[in-house]
Amino acid sequence: MHKERVSAAVAKLLKTGEYLRLPNSSEGKYTNFVSQVLKEACLSFYYGNGKKVLKVTDEFQDRIPVNGLILVATVTKGVLSGFRDSGTDKVPDLTADMCRADFNLLRKSVDKLMAIPKCRVELEEMLKEWAEEGMIGELHNDSDSAAGSDDINIIIQ
Repeated sequence: MHKERVSAAVAKLLKTGEYLRLPNSSEGKYTNFVSQVLKEACLSFYYGNGKKVLKVTDEFQDRIPVNGLILVATVTKGVLSGFRDSGTDKVPDLTADMCRADFNLLRKSVDKLMAIPKCRVELEEMLKEWAEEGMIGELHNDSDSAAGSDDINIIIQ
């Protein structure tokens, strides 16, 4: 019963793409839970103490690059797909080919979104805010927020 509920819930998320919805235009108050998840994942991955090389680059100090967000979304999709396929909470292994295919699909969707000026501005502002928060958090946080968490294995073949 538990396996069926997990599989059904993840299948719905993947089918609808709800885990990728961008925030609405509500004066910076993002109401979408998933954008919060993606935000926390980006901040942990790109601005945690273990990832110093990225946060010292000019690009990551100013904003999280769109491809950086897509990478985090790709891994999120891979993990959700693994949960759907196994029906358990075991963290799946992700192959480079699977990640590359998902990244390319998500990139096409984001490119369509970026062609809409209002959406482009909203996304760019959100990624800039996230980077600012990541850089400020770095000044106040001496520990890596991702430390001790389960790693996701991306298998390069």
